[in-house]
Amino acid sequence: MLTFDSFIPGQSFGEATVHVDESLFQRWISLFPADAECAPRMPEGMAAVVMMNAYLELVSPRPPGNVHAAQDFNLFSLPRIGQSVRTRVICKSKEIRNGRNWIDLETDSRDDTGALLFTGAMRLIWAA
Repeated sequence: MLTFDSFIPGQSFGEATVHVDESLFQRWISLFPADAECAPRMPEGMAAVVMMNAYLELVSPRPPGNVHAAQDFNLFSLPRIGQSVRTRVICKSKEIRNGRNWIDLETDSRDDTGALLFTGAMRLIWAA
């Protein structure tokens, strides 16, 4: 299990790939029908799906009780439906504040050519 002490600022957890296929897009628009007009590009909101998929796959195993406190994105381009997106997760920083373990992660997501699509940041209160 990853504990607070396991996190090292600057450490990369590796890369995870999400294929933004028609099935994933259809599941998204079943929740957000207006986003169907974004096709043939992935809707902006799906950046959170891509980022969270990478986090869940790479930053594991996690202790129960973590709190997802904040997230932020910078969008540069969005992939077409049918493309794959590779997301790298890095520990930006960690600190103990008011008795809580705070972890800041950053992500960068790229298409198959390596072009930067979007970056993200997540702030978590780590339980262990």
